[in-house]
Amino acid sequence: MWSTIGELGEFGLIERVTARFPGTGDVILGPGDDAAIVTASDRRVVATTDLLVETRHFRREWSSAEDVGRKAAAQNLADIAAMGARPTALLIGFAAPADLPVSWAEELAEGVRAECSSAGAAVVGGDTVSADEIMLAITALGDLEGRPAVRRDGALPGDVV
Repeated sequence: MWSTIGELGEFGLIERVTARFPGTGDVILGPGDDAAIVTASDRRVVATTDLLVETRHFRREWSSAEDVGRKAAAQNLADIAAMGARPTALLIGFAAPADLPVSWAEELAEGVRAECSSAGAAVVGGDTVSADEIMLAITALGDLEGRPAVRRDGALPGDVV
């Protein structure tokens, strides 16, 4: 049994983690190819991305891996919803030290899975790389489904947020 992601290897880690993420009706082609294919009913895609860097945005001694995964997914899914779109997909860039326990990566994936499940979104791909500290780059996609986007410049005094 592999105890660290360095021992497991990039493709082993990808296989173990992506097995946790179910698809949705928006996913035509999910993880495993050069890129994912997702539907967009009205040909407009809402997109956002955020980075989370260990020691700047979270500390392993203060946050569980599941908490970090939930935070990473939730902040991006919320940005999509704030624009008036339905979240459809996440792409995850994951950098980590080779000695990181596999269990930490699996727990991170569980947190992401839980947030995606609540929002009705799917993880459709991403990338992994070795690094000195953990870094997550999360890109979320959403579908406006024919509605106008809700933009910041459309807010008026007295609007309820």
